[in-house]
Amino acid sequence: MDGEPGTVLRFHNTLTRRKEVFAPLQAYAATIYSCGPTVYRDVHIGNLRTYLMADCLRRVLLRGGFSVRHVKNITDVGHMRTDMLERGEDKVIAAARAAGRTAEEIAEHYTRSFHEAEAAVNILPADVFCKATEHIPQMLALIERLESNGMTYAVAGNVYFSVSRFRDYGKLSGNTGSALEEAVRV
Repeated sequence: MDGEPGTVLRFHNTLTRRKEVFAPLQAYAATIYSCGPTVYRDVHIGNLRTYLMADCLRRVLLRGGFSVRHVKNITDVGHMRTDMLERGEDKVIAAARAAGRTAEEIAEHYTRSFHEAEAAVNILPADVFCKATEHIPQMLALIERLESNGMTYAVAGNVYFSVSRFRDYGKLSGNTGSALEEAVRV
């Protein structure tokens, strides 16, 4: 790639299972949304691999002459572990209790640590880092909409998305039917 706009990029399309030419919605502009960390402990090289892949994609697009807007989330609340469900705790809250600090202090500390780790391995910072706590009203509205459309079920006070009611669930990942367990994140 020479950095000139119009360079042809091809990506594997998970839906069609074929390599296809990248066709942006806007000429020479691309947007990337990628998952960021759940900020309850330091990231390790295995975690950073995910962020390195998004960074690699971003750099390829930039080199190909695209303008790129990269958004990455920071999960600073609301990430449940199966073993914590009975107690109703998420990872950030559990880490805060264990450290004798507030959830906000833990999230802020490990968010800073995450940014330092990304910088240490030369990952370009995202243009926007959106925190889960900044979008609680939108999350609640989405959950209510899913509930009103019959797309959820409740277990022990927790609300889950009912994958069996979404006909195309698993189309990209191949995770379908009996391979899925109720109320469990793997």
